[in-house]
Amino acid sequence: MSPAPLSVAIATTEGWPYMRAVLDSFRVDAERLGVEIVVGDGSGKPEPPEGALPAGTIWVRSEANDVFRQLADAMRRCSAPIVATTEDHCTVRPGWCEAIIRAHAEHPEAAAIGGTIENGSTDTLLDWGSYFITQGPHMGPLGQQEVRFVTNEACLSQKRWAVDLLDDGGGRGVSMIFHTRALHDQRHSLRVDDRFSVDHFQSIGFRETTTIHFHNGRTIAGFRRRRMRRGDWLRVALAGLLPAYRVGRILRVCLPKRRHGRELLASLPWAVWCEYSAGLGHLVGYATGPGDSPRHLR
Repeated sequence: MSPAPLSVAIATTEGWPYMRAVLDSFRVDAERLGVEIVVGDGSGKPEPPEGALPAGTIWVRSEANDVFRQLADAMRRCSAPIVATTEDHCTVRPGWCEAIIRAHAEHPEAAAIGGTIENGSTDTLLDWGSYFITQGPHMGPLGQQEVRFVTNEACLSQKRWAVDLLDDGGGRGVSMIFHTRALHDQRHSLRVDDRFSVDHFQSIGFRETTTIHFHNGRTIAGFRRRRMRRGDWLRVALAGLLPAYRVGRILRVCLPKRRHGRELLASLPWAVWCEYSAGLGHLVGYATGPGDSPRHLR
């Protein structure tokens, strides 16, 4: 049996059948190419029935109660020379697996290559605002180029040797934004390539959207709190101004893309609300650490 050319790691706190949509979105390509799929399941729900999963899927029952630890565990179980990740609330677009393999073949020096993350939840301005502040910078077009900051775990691929450099703080979990930043600091090459893309779905209503941005902010700041740097002290000192600055940054990054400009401008009040919810979470995270916030994220 030929070794898998690609592994795909996905963490879930929702389990089965929630995972069906993302797995079905690339089942045909994965089975045709012999892709290995590793799912880290921390939901506690029953495993999928026999025959429900794509061939080559490894379903791992995880004792971890948050997606950061589940994903790190799943990635380390992967055996292929390229390890891709997406999320259980995404679906991948056709040709995703092949495009990742091709991108890494073209750039053997690249530690990580990220693709585009498009908005799948388009019914409300709240959903648009939430999308823009988390995934807007990763909206296409991205082109094919070397970058300092790469796409997050929703549409990310890495060489297996880069996965071996994961530092999860002694089992406390790791966010890919910090892992890939560490790769850059170690002078490894990061790239983006908009030939592979996912659609990101998250429409959970006002209360849950507000809550998840708070927990996301607290989790990020809690991770940063492990090694406080000058920039982190500045983030604390300027906490009241940073949400407005970040919204301005989203405008600077997204408007030149000339896509969804109307939705971006119309959803700005919600983007500001989500940023200030996350900003409150940042302050709590810097003060007290991540607490149980990671387990509230999806």
